Amino acid sequence: MIRQAALLFRARGYAATGFREIVEQAGTHRGVIYHHFPRGKTELAEEVVRLVDGAVGPAIEAVCSNQDPVSAMRAILAGVKMIMTGGEHPPGCAVAAVALGAGPDDAELLTAASDVFRRWQDSYRECLLRNGIPDPDATDLATLLIAGLEGALVLCRTEGTTEPLDRVAAGLERALR
Repeated sequence: MIRQAALLFRARGYAATGFREIVEQAGTHRGVIYHHFPRGKTELAEEVVRLVDGAVGPAIEAVCSNQDPVSAMRAILAGVKMIMTGGEHPPGCAVAAVALGAGPDDAELLTAASDVFRRWQDSYRECLLRNGIPDPDATDLATLLIAGLEGALVLCRTEGTTEPLDRVAAGLERALR
């Protein structure tokens, strides 16, 4: 259910995805989802954010821990491109979908998404610092990487191509040099 919810959030957005669709995609019964997620869709979304972070976060950390900033940035964007082109699902990030779809009463969801994006930024920031980029430049560039990545995913979806990821990589490389 969590994996199917992540795919649906990524494809349709958090706000536009209902339990009924998740249940259908997961091939289970509606009562099962309420049993596992008694706090409803918010609890399910928190688990989706954890799932995505558990898959993406360690990969970003590993790449950033043993590569220079340009190579790490290129590896991160190449990984995203590989995921995007490796399936039938439209480009997008389930964490961003949750953040964008969360309402004013969803402070826990916004905090969960913020924490994930901060961890991803921190991994790249540490790479930058280790390679001689001082703060606050390292913090700004790490933010630019994650914001550029997420923005590129939106452009990839609207343009129907992965070229925005390439343009973000080229722009970030110029900024790093």
